[in-house]
Amino acid sequence: MRALLSVLLLPLSAMAQSAMPTEFPADTAPISDEALTERMAGKVYRAKLTDGATWRLEYKKNGYAFLNTGTGFSDSGKWSAKQGQLCSEWSRIASSCLETRTNSEAVYIKRATGEVVALRPD
Repeated sequence: MRALLSVLLLPLSAMAQSAMPTEFPADTAPISDEALTERMAGKVYRAKLTDGATWRLEYKKNGYAFLNTGTGFSDSGKWSAKQGQLCSEWSRIASSCLETRTNSEAVYIKRATGEVVALRPD
């Protein structure tokens, strides 16, 4: 009976682990454009999305950014901080400005899908 219960609950456990976060963590706060620019410029960040996809994002001090994904996709473009949002003008994917919050561990962005993603320094 215990084995049967484990088999029945396993899919529920997997779904709970893959639930897409749509809220910023409670310990995050908005950030000024100047502070966001300072935090991002000249650094590399990594992210893991709910679906398992991975990103490597490099933010150059000169305003250029480079994106590499775990699937081999790459893009480049310009980045900036505007009204507390992280903005990107990519050459291959849609440009956007994303709501941004930070804490001492990461920069969090809210994607157009509603998913909140942690960008962690590499």
